[in-house]
Amino acid sequence: MNQILSTSMPMDNSRKKNKKVRNKQPVEISSVLKFFAIAILVFGIFMVATGTYAIYENQSEKKEQSIEPTIAIENKTDKVILLKVTHQRNIEKIEYRWNDEEPIVVRGNNGQYLEQQINVPLGTNTLHVLVQDEIGKQITYDKQYEVESNINIEVSGNKIKIKCESDTKIAYMTYRWDEEDEQTIQINSTTMEQEIEAMKGLHTLTVIVVDENNNTDTKEQKINGVSKPKLILDVDEQREHFVIKTSDEERLSKIEFVLNQEDRKYELNIDEMNLKELDYTVPMELQPGENIIQVTVYNSSGLSEERAVKFMK
Repeated sequence: MNQILSTSMPMDNSRKKNKKVRNKQPVEISSVLKFFAIAILVFGIFMVATGTYAIYENQSEKKEQSIEPTIAIENKTDKVILLKVTHQRNIEKIEYRWNDEEPIVVRGNNGQYLEQQINVPLGTNTLHVLVQDEIGKQITYDKQYEVESNINIEVSGNKIKIKCESDTKIAYMTYRWDEEDEQTIQINSTTMEQEIEAMKGLHTLTVIVVDENNNTDTKEQKINGVSKPKLILDVDEQREHFVIKTSDEERLSKIEFVLNQEDRKYELNIDEMNLKELDYTVPMELQPGENIIQVTVYNSSGLSEERAVKFMK
C-alpha cells in the first residue's frame, strides 16, 4: 500500500509542471502580439505624418508658383498712362513697348512696387508689358489703345493726299502698302501734305508720322485703288457725228454730254449694262462757226473723266 502511494505522488508533480508550461505559453504570445500591434501603429503614424508633410510641401510649392504680380494701368490724360506693378516677390525688371518697337527696360531695384509713366502714341497702338521677378518668373500683359489721329487721308482716283498738323515739328513720314517695305519722306515742318499713288485693288495703307521728339502718330486705312475712266472724243469721217470712245478697268456707269454749251444736258445711264468699253455716236448738228461738245464719263466707283473738243463748220 505504501508503494502505491509512493508511485502516485510523482505523477501529480509532473502534471503540475505541465500545467505551468501550458499556462506560460499564452502569456508569451500575447506579448508578441502587443509588440507587433504597437509597431504597426507607430509605422502607420509615421506614414500618415510623412504623407501629410509631403502634401503640405506640394501645396506650399504650388502656392509659391501661383504667386503673380498685379498689373494696373491708370489713365492720367488722353495721351499719358501710369503703369503700376505690385508683387509679393521682389521685381527684377519691367519691359514695355508699343507695337513692334524695341522694348524699354525699367529695373525693379529689388522692390515689390514699381510705377512708370508712359506716353500713348496717336492712332491705334498695342502696349506690350513684361514683368520679371527675382526668381526669373515672367508675366506678360497686352492692351490696345486708340487715340484720335491727326493724320487725314483723302482718296481721289489713283491719287492719295496725306495731311497732318502738329504742335511740334514733324521730322518725317513713312508709308507702306500691306506688308511691303516702308517709304520715308522727310518733312521738317509743323504741317504736312503729301500725295502718293494708290495701288490698284483693295489694299491697306499704313502711315506713320514722327515728330522731332520721336512721338509717333499712326493711321491705317483700307483703300480700294481705282483709276479714272479713259475718254477719247472724235468725229466720224463724214463729219456728221461726234464719236465718244470710253473704257474703264471695272465698269462704266454713266455718260453726260452737252452740245454747244446748251443748258440742256444729255445723260446716258449704262450702269446695268455692265460694260467696260463703249463707242457712242452723237449727231453733230453743226452750226456755222465754232461747235463744242463737252463729255463727262463716270465709272462704277464714282470717278469721272471730262473732255471738251471744238470743231469749226
